[in-house]
Amino acid sequence: MTRIVFGLVVAALFTFILAPTVIIALSSFGTSEILEFPPQNFTLRWYAYALSRPEFTSAAWNSLWLAVTSTAIATPLAVAASIAVTRGRLPGREVLQTVLLAPLVVPSVVIGLAILLASSRLGFSSGSTRLIAAHVLIVLPYLVRTTSASLMRLDPLAEEAARSLGANSLRTFLHVTLPGMAPGLLAGMIFAFIISFDNVSISLFLANARTNTLPLSLMSYVEYNLDPSVAAVSTLLILLALVVAIALERFAGLRKTLGA
Repeated sequence: MTRIVFGLVVAALFTFILAPTVIIALSSFGTSEILEFPPQNFTLRWYAYALSRPEFTSAAWNSLWLAVTSTAIATPLAVAASIAVTRGRLPGREVLQTVLLAPLVVPSVVIGLAILLASSRLGFSSGSTRLIAAHVLIVLPYLVRTTSASLMRLDPLAEEAARSLGANSLRTFLHVTLPGMAPGLLAGMIFAFIISFDNVSISLFLANARTNTLPLSLMSYVEYNLDPSVAAVSTLLILLALVVAIALERFAGLRKTLGA
């Protein structure tokens, strides 16, 4: 009886989580001019329409550029921070780790508003630079978390052995430390990319017409239009997240990546 109840609860949870995704995906193939479920007929017209809309394509390129740039900047910072936290002998390592992971618990709206007010106060009005700085701040904890998890599983004796054989610090890092942290680092980079690409709350405060991102463009479009192209773009974003999850499992394993 307990097993049956547990199975029903699990099935209900899966239905609750997956039902919106399935509804959106199926609605994207509808032939009606208005978003409907279930669709009466199926077509790929709305995918072609969405990919031909300049507001979607330009915003997608902005999101791609922003995600790649913020991930590229955050990666070396995360590597240095992870080494300092796991290998360093700093007196305040625990405090440093708490500060690095703080953006995980601080609401993104607060971070976006704080950066907006601070940059305005300092007379710094570059939309792209503010966006990059904010996105680096929110993706850095994920990179630090996954990279530190891989580094903690690396036996320090391997690094000591390399040094005892005459390798300097740089060669030890390149040939021992970096390969050891590579799975977590790669997983963190994938995490960082997708989080930056899909971010709404921070971009809502800091983006302008020139740096408008795909999620913001989608929100603006929905205010005046409710055709299936909205579902088509949403489905593509869901597929992107699915590819990320598969890549994480393929390269590092989700549990190992998170240090579980």
